[in-house]
Amino acid sequence: MSKLIDYLSAKLKIASKSLLEKDLLLHRILSKLSQDASFAAQYAFKGGTCLIKCYYGYYRFSEDLDFTLIDQKEFAGKSQKEVSRVISSKLSGVFALVGDIAGKLALDFKTEKSNTRYIEYGGSKKFATLKLWYPSSVRGEESFVKIQFNFVECLFYPVRVQTAHSLIRGIDEKEFSFLFPEESLLINPLKILAYDIREILLEKCRAILTRKGTKARDFVDIFLILHREMVDLKGYRKQIIEKTAFMLTYEKYLKNLASFDTKKFVLGEEEKLLLEELPQGLEKSVAEVTAFLTSISQEIQAKK
Repeated sequence: MSKLIDYLSAKLKIASKSLLEKDLLLHRILSKLSQDASFAAQYAFKGGTCLIKCYYGYYRFSEDLDFTLIDQKEFAGKSQKEVSRVISSKLSGVFALVGDIAGKLALDFKTEKSNTRYIEYGGSKKFATLKLWYPSSVRGEESFVKIQFNFVECLFYPVRVQTAHSLIRGIDEKEFSFLFPEESLLINPLKILAYDIREILLEKCRAILTRKGTKARDFVDIFLILHREMVDLKGYRKQIIEKTAFMLTYEKYLKNLASFDTKKFVLGEEEKLLLEELPQGLEKSVAEVTAFLTSISQEIQAKK
């Protein structure tokens, strides 16, 4: 693994070998998940990793994989107890698949539902975060990658089949395959069901409103979506409010919304995730998005 990372670091001119190592592992996991017919039909790829792999290319690193259950009709008309039963069944399938993948990739993951080293829950188990541990050949210590699942969600746009690309692009594929024949899958793009770009935009806005603290990457992602799609965020006000209100049934997110404050935006530590220079206008965009989301926060709280 270290030879592969050294090779790609030099070829792709990427200084952070630990982030490169993690990204390669994420792509291996994503590849395995996409090859499972049942999983691929049930779950939509989303979030920042989806944004860079399926839409805009590698302008930054991402550090986890995010998925949402597609068929929300499964919960229609069901009691809370019945919903919990459906989610429990879905979780069992996810645990079995991820456990199998972890075994094939020599990762440390155990399906011990109460062991927070491997599994954490949120929203009455409507969200689950799985942690897969690996010995980092770069850092010389144990590290982990996260796979996050959202089982109950408010979706506005149909998911679509997208091509998910690896970071390994623009290099001599014959040379790579000759040097690392066992890693040829890292070059191949994947077909996967993924969020519409507008759904990603809505969730990024909701994340800023309901997250404890601020992640600069959310503002960067919103800035790039608005810049590349040439859309006005104000046109999505109603959907952002509805999507955020849907999450406020969970007390934690209601508290986070009440303490909404993004005035301390600093790219800071997250600057190391960037792989490309951003277009001009990020600071102006942050100010405008902050003002817009502040007005949404105030409107939602006024209705509570």
